[in-house]
Amino acid sequence: MTDLLLLVFFSTAIGIGWWLGWRYQQQQQKSCVADENYYRGLNYLLNHDTDAALDLFIDSLEVNNHNLDTHLALGSAFRRKGEVDKAIQIHQNLLNRSGLTHHQLAQAQLELAHDYVKAGLLDRAEQLLLESAGFSSDKQAWGTLLLDIYQREKDWQKALDVARRFQLHKVLHLSTKLSHFACEQAQEALDAQDLAAAKLLLKQAKGLNTDNPRICLIEAAIAMQEENYEVAGKYLRQLAQQDPSLIPSILTDLAQCFAFATDQQAWQNWLCDCMQNHPSTSVMLALADVLRHESDTTAAAFVTKELRKRPSVKGFNYLIDLHMQWATENARESLEALQGLTVALEQRKPAYQCKQCGYASSSMQWQCPTCHQWDTTKPVYGLRGE
Repeated sequence: MTDLLLLVFFSTAIGIGWWLGWRYQQQQQKSCVADENYYRGLNYLLNHDTDAALDLFIDSLEVNNHNLDTHLALGSAFRRKGEVDKAIQIHQNLLNRSGLTHHQLAQAQLELAHDYVKAGLLDRAEQLLLESAGFSSDKQAWGTLLLDIYQREKDWQKALDVARRFQLHKVLHLSTKLSHFACEQAQEALDAQDLAAAKLLLKQAKGLNTDNPRICLIEAAIAMQEENYEVAGKYLRQLAQQDPSLIPSILTDLAQCFAFATDQQAWQNWLCDCMQNHPSTSVMLALADVLRHESDTTAAAFVTKELRKRPSVKGFNYLIDLHMQWATENARESLEALQGLTVALEQRKPAYQCKQCGYASSSMQWQCPTCHQWDTTKPVYGLRGE
C-alpha cells in the first residue's frame, strides 16, 4: 500500500514538473516572438513603412503586456504627424484588450479622445470623455480637453460648467481663458441689449481674472449705452493702464467720452501723457487733430517732428493731407501721386497680428482664429503700423 502511494506521489510530481517546464517554455517562446515583432516594428518605423509597423505593434501587444506606454507614445506620434486614422486604430485596439487597470484604461481613453478632436469628431470625443471621466485620476487633463472641445464649439456655458466641475478655475494658466468665456457671453448679452445680464457675466469674468482688459472694454460699452460717458471714460483709461498696447483701439470711444464731458484740455493732456509713456501713430494723429484747432501749421510741425522719431506710413499719409491744403497746383499733383502710394501701403498692411502664431487681420480679435490663443492679438507697431 505504501509503495503504491509513493508511486502515485512521484508520478504526480513528475507530471507537475513537466507541465511547469512546458508552460515556461511556451512563455519564453511567446516573449521571443513578441520581442521579435517589437524590433521588426521599430525597423519598419525607422524606414518610414508605417503601415507595416502599425500591424506588427498591434500584433505584439496581444502577447506582450509590458509595452503599453510604447503603444500610447506611438499613437501620439501618428496623431502629431496627422495620421489620425492610425492613432485611432492603435488606441481602439488598446481599449479592446482585457486586463487593463483603471489607470491604463483612462490613459488609452484620453489619447483616443485627443485623436477624435484632431480628426474633428468633437461629438465622439465629448461622449467618450463624459462617459469615462470616472476612470481618470488626472481630472485636470480630462477637464482641459473637454474645455477645448466646448471652446471650439463656442459653447461658453458648457465650458464654464466643466471648469467648475473639474475646478479648472484654480489653474493659473486657464484663468484668462475662462474669463474670456464669460466675456463672450457678456458681449452676446450686450448685443441683445440685455445690460443686466451682461453686468452679471462681467462680474463672473472679473472673479476669474481681474486683469482681463476686455472686462473694462465691455463695461465702457455698457456705460456708453447708458449715456454715462464719465464712467465709460474711467473704464477706458483703466484698460489703457492694464494693456497700453491696446490704446490705439480705444481712442475713438475715449475721444467721444471727453467730448461729452466738454473737457478738451483734459483730453489733450491725456494724449500728451500717452505720447510720452506709450507713443503710437494713432495717439500722435489724435493729438494732431487737437492741435489743428490752433492751426494746421502747428499740427503739421508736430507731426513732422514725431515722424522723425518714429516714421510710419499712416503718419506720412496724414502729413501729406495737411500740406495739400496750402500747396501750389503743381505741388498738389506730386503730393496726390505720393499719397496714392502711401494709401495703398496703408490699406495693404494688417492692423493687428497674433503674437503667438503671426496671424494678421484688419480687426481686433480676442481669440486668434489660427492658434486659438486668447489675448494674443495686438495692434501692429512699426513703419507700416503704429
